[in-house]
Amino acid sequence: MPEVRNVGIDDFYRLVGLRIRGARLNAGLSQAELAEHLGLTRSSVANLETGRQRIALHLCVLIAKALSTEVIALLPQESSMNGNEEISDLSARLADSPESAQDFVRAAVAQLGIKHPEGKDG
Repeated sequence: MPEVRNVGIDDFYRLVGLRIRGARLNAGLSQAELAEHLGLTRSSVANLETGRQRIALHLCVLIAKALSTEVIALLPQESSMNGNEEISDLSARLADSPESAQDFVRAAVAQLGIKHPEGKDG
């Protein structure tokens, strides 16, 4: 099956990576030191920080603990997302996705507090 790329999702993971990098630097840790705390390689941490590797939810919890921060601090806030236009685009792209994928994205969007520009849930 060919890889499907979604620019909005890719941007989300890039923003998560930037927040992880910022938290790591604030904690005074190198990529290698954080990797050691997590049982990962330094290159895996580098890939997470650049958004090339998508982060698993359980890893967010471990990273937050290692960096003495909250998981929410690692997630992009509404103001850092690209705006309502992309949320509408995401809704359109999800229309052809399996129901389980739609439910997952709706739950994630709701958790982040992002509102659909037309007042819809997603």
